[in-house]
Amino acid sequence: GERTILSAERKGDGARPRPPPPPSKAAGAWGCDAAPPPPSRLAAARQTPSSRLGSTPAASAPPSAPPSGAAAATAADASSAAASAEAMPSATAASTAASAAAGSEPAAASEPSAAAASAAATTAAAASKSDADDCPGRVPFHGLLTCQGSVYQQWQARIMYFHWKKQAAAAGPCGDMGGFTRLVASEGGKPDGLEAEMPSFFVRQYTTAEIARYGHFGVLNRPFSVVQFADRGGFEALQEQFVYIAETDHVLMRPLPNLATPDKAAAFSFGYMHCGSSHQPLLDKFAPGVTYSDVQPVGPSPLVVSKPVLRRLAPLWLNLSLALKLDPVADRRFGWVLEMWGYSIAAASLGIRHSIKGMQIEPNAYAGTKDGFEKGYQIFHYTYGIEYRLNGSPQGFNTIGEWSLDKRHYGGAYPPRHMQPPPSGGPGGPGRGGA
Repeated sequence: GERTILSAERKGDGARPRPPPPPSKAAGAWGCDAAPPPPSRLAAARQTPSSRLGSTPAASAPPSAPPSGAAAATAADASSAAASAEAMPSATAASTAASAAAGSEPAAASEPSAAAASAAATTAAAASKSDADDCPGRVPFHGLLTCQGSVYQQWQARIMYFHWKKQAAAAGPCGDMGGFTRLVASEGGKPDGLEAEMPSFFVRQYTTAEIARYGHFGVLNRPFSVVQFADRGGFEALQEQFVYIAETDHVLMRPLPNLATPDKAAAFSFGYMHCGSSHQPLLDKFAPGVTYSDVQPVGPSPLVVSKPVLRRLAPLWLNLSLALKLDPVADRRFGWVLEMWGYSIAAASLGIRHSIKGMQIEPNAYAGTKDGFEKGYQIFHYTYGIEYRLNGSPQGFNTIGEWSLDKRHYGGAYPPRHMQPPPSGGPGGPGRGGA
């Protein structure tokens, strides 16, 4: 039981924003050290796949036991699962998908040819025909976990993948959860040693010199990695026609169904992402013709979206994020969720709409979760610290609890193998259905 606290940053403004990124070398949330090329024209950014990749390895069959109930116990159990996992061997040969890792920066390009798009669709349709015959109504999607190769995100990715496999098995062969790829931004696109444990696709992260121009805002590597994935034929290599974009701190508690349609994505509504009339001057500058009422309170994760829609959206998502970060007014206004705003404004610019789904819960000590809370949600997003006094009452806002469960405590090392259970009276503690 003892906790090793490596960092305890807090931020809150009453609107339940996500906490600040973990401490990582001058790189922001991803620990990446690079920045993009100057933003090019924003309106018509597109990517053309430069090569077709081999098929992504399928995830191995996970155990099918259901997850436990309360919030703190769920996150503690997940962290213990990662800590208990044995160390993986160092990188052997990179996967087929990783072989094109250290390429050049993405640049705007023309649309893929109609013939190429048709051929890809035909191939994917043939590959999934047997699934459709055996499971009428099944619309599978591919899990795409965006991350980087730091220790901080490696242990989170292992937890996420464990629960992905667990819930895919629970859904059975007719569930919508299909294949899985960990999309990793790393230095020079080099493998990080976990590719033997989970299917991985490596792309380069921005260099220190590049990212410096953008205030070392490392989360820009997220859209940059998706654009590189698209440019290298990653989407064409997936037999599923839909993608679920996940973050490393997503724990699946129930099987996730496909909530999207070919033309309409499914996303989560963030309370701090509502666009108002005060945003209009920035929209006029960066997305002419878009009104604030067009912008939905969504980000790029959790997101279930068709491949053609994401393929179309990704370059503009990246370019808008870069342009917003360079603008002092936009940077101050959007702050540490600027890349999420880049996504939502890009979607509005292209007329892409989302159905808003309550697919995840983001609890803290004040969330009032009860045993069985997970039955109403598919995703536990452990972005907030869960802070309690030893008597089971919440510690207070922006303070570290006498009992504390926060991913930021483990920015440079794995969580301990065995974690302390929540205090009596707290969610998941003795007397509340927990340990």
